Amino acid sequence: MSKNKKYYWLKLKENFFEDDTISFLEEQENGKEYCLFYLKLCLKSLKDNGILVRTVGNTLMPYKPEKLAEITKTNIDTVQVAIKLFTDIGLIQIFDTGVILLNQITELVGSETDKAELMRKKRLHDKMGNIVTPLLPKCYPEKEIEKEINKEIDIEKENKNRNPITNENEFSALDFNKKCTILKSYFGSHFNLKDEKIFSDFNKITSYLNYLDINVILKAINNALENKIINTKYIITTLENWKSENKITISDFKKEKKENEEEF
Repeated sequence: MSKNKKYYWLKLKENFFEDDTISFLEEQENGKEYCLFYLKLCLKSLKDNGILVRTVGNTLMPYKPEKLAEITKTNIDTVQVAIKLFTDIGLIQIFDTGVILLNQITELVGSETDKAELMRKKRLHDKMGNIVTPLLPKCYPEKEIEKEINKEIDIEKENKNRNPITNENEFSALDFNKKCTILKSYFGSHFNLKDEKIFSDFNKITSYLNYLDINVILKAINNALENKIINTKYIITTLENWKSENKITISDFKKEKKENEEEF
């Protein structure tokens, strides 16, 4: 079977436009443009859990208003006013690095693998009977779909619980943007990224990807957690020390351990 893909979408409640914040936006001059611009930003940041940032080479670069206007096909004046308005009412946060965080995006994100989509369509077809046209291709028999869905569930559970350091080769080979996503996922499962100070520290931790292998950063986070030191400053200090000691990859730690053992 073909490689399983994942799709993302916005989950808007039926009273989305009745929310006080969105209603306030619509009440403003050009309010409908602001709402549309906000939804476009949400879509742009779906895969990165609300983080809006560009990956240029190996560097995270903030979006300038001109670029946001270009990619959302929005008037530049509207963008500039909207960004300030969104910040003032708490829809977004802009940190010193220029990274934009859409605060409510985690409540609006939906995702589904293509195999899960097939299974959902099949169940809908079974429920509706002859009312709907068959939605599943013949190449996906029922047992095969069930098998694939269960496999995906098992993999997801395993990925959630496994120690990230065990994926050294796999993670090191990923591109910069995917590494950032992995860091955010693991870090966010233990720290509150909605806290401005913690998110600011997370940005600093992410910046070490420019110097250290992702597994070294994950190791620093993991060491803090294992020692029950739930402190982001501790992680940053650890990374800075390892950087100064030129411990760039996990292999450097293994080499140091081997040398220490040989001394004895």
